[in-house]
Formats: sequence, C-alpha cells, structure tokens
Amino acid sequence: MVANIANPDPEPELDLNQLMACPGCDLLLKKVAPAPGERIYCPRCDEVLHTSKKNTVDNSLALSLTGLLLFPFAIFLPIMTLDTMGLKNTGTIFDGVISTWNSGYFFVALILALTSIIFPLIKLLLLAYISLNLKFSRVPRHLPALLRAYIHLDEWGMLEVFMIGILVTIIKMHHMANIHYDIGFFCFIALMAAALGSSITLDKEEFWVEIEKGKKF
Repeated sequence: MVANIANPDPEPELDLNQLMACPGCDLLLKKVAPAPGERIYCPRCDEVLHTSKKNTVDNSLALSLTGLLLFPFAIFLPIMTLDTMGLKNTGTIFDGVISTWNSGYFFVALILALTSIIFPLIKLLLLAYISLNLKFSRVPRHLPALLRAYIHLDEWGMLEVFMIGILVTIIKMHHMANIHYDIGFFCFIALMAAALGSSITLDKEEFWVEIEKGKKF
C-alpha cells in the first residue's frame, strides 16, 4: 500500500533586500528601521549596525554647500604669516603643494594634492549633487554610482591630517617667530568642520532607501 503524501508548502523565497550582514561577524539579520536617534546592534558581537540620523538629506546638503563656499578661501588664501626678526613669510595650502613639487618630492606633492585638495573637493561636489537630487525627489540613473564613488572616497579626504601638520608647525615655530593667523586659517578650520560634519550626518542607509524609492529616468 502506498500512502499519499501531500506536497509540503513551498518555502517562501528569500528576499535579499530585506537582509543585512553584520560588518563585525557577518551574521545575516533582517533589516529593521530604527527610530530617529536609535541604534541597532548585532545580537552576536554587539557591533553597531545602523544609527538613524534626523534630516540627513537636508543636513548633508547644507554642510556640503557650506564646504564648497569655503573651499577656495581655505585653499588659496594665506593661512599664517611668520614674522622672524622683521622677515615675514606667508603661504597657502596650494603654495605648500607647489613648494613640495618644486623641491623634487613629486610623489609626496601628488599625495598631498589628492588628499588635501582634489579628493575633498570631489567629495563635497558629489555629496551636494546627490543630496540636491534627493531633496527634490530626483533620482537619475547615475545617482547610485555617484553615491558608491562618494563612499569609496570618504576615506581619502584627509583635511584633518593636514590640520595636524599645521598644528605641528605652530608648536615648533612659536618660540622662534611671531605667528599671525590669516583668514585662510579660519576658513580652513571651518572647511574641515563642514567636511567632517557632512560625513557624520550622512546616513548611507537612508540615502539608499531614498534612491530605491525614487523614480529613475
């Protein structure tokens, strides 16, 4: 006698879009949208998976535009003036790159130009363009690629490292010369704050959600 065995119900298809992987232990978890200001932790390794940030698009747009407005003043205006026995010497960030190149340190000058001028400028331009499109609910087809490019460049903009170099110079020279802080110094500090703030306020998960919801054209 052969028993009739009913076919079991098919397993529901796995929707990968509803899953996320922990960056610490690779545990697959179901995506959960946290409330503004809340954090989601991995139950296995206690890694922070997602922190919801308020008004991420508006804040990122405002800070990136602020950074773009400050950028030419911070790069091309004098940072400090060193007065040593009546001899005054001043310089800008751009002058520092040119001086390094003229001294024969071509690779160092290239790295300095990329990390302190080119990459930070590209990052601000990308974030401003992406945020502006999301602000007006416009999602062109190339927007995901631009967001991926911004995320990859996020580790290469090193304005804070250049700021450390300025502070080292101040510490070493303040006994030997009178230091006068020019407008470029304060513009550079404001630029660094805007760049760091734009990275902190950016909620990558929320940006991807907004891109997925948008209509591509």
